[in-house]
Amino acid sequence: MKRDYISEIDRIGKQLADLRTMLAGHAGDAAGSAATYIAPKARQFARQFQTESYGLGKAAYRNPSAATGAIVGVMLLGAAVAWLLTAGDREKGD
Repeated sequence: MKRDYISEIDRIGKQLADLRTMLAGHAGDAAGSAATYIAPKARQFARQFQTESYGLGKAAYRNPSAATGAIVGVMLLGAAVAWLLTAGDREKGD
């Protein structure tokens, strides 16, 4: 009877190792397909970002006071969001 348990444990261990190998293969396939999908999108985003940042730089050069106001506004908005997130986190902690 003891040998039956040991052989059953060995069989389950081998099945578990096979399952791990199979899952690792599927994860590798999924990562590869995600990389082939994401890489062209990332390049396209980088080109658009570069083009838009150039246009934004030109606009800031022509209107420095508006650019300064926009930067200060974004900073205040970021500070407000951070404050709200930390306030919500503090409420959960209490």
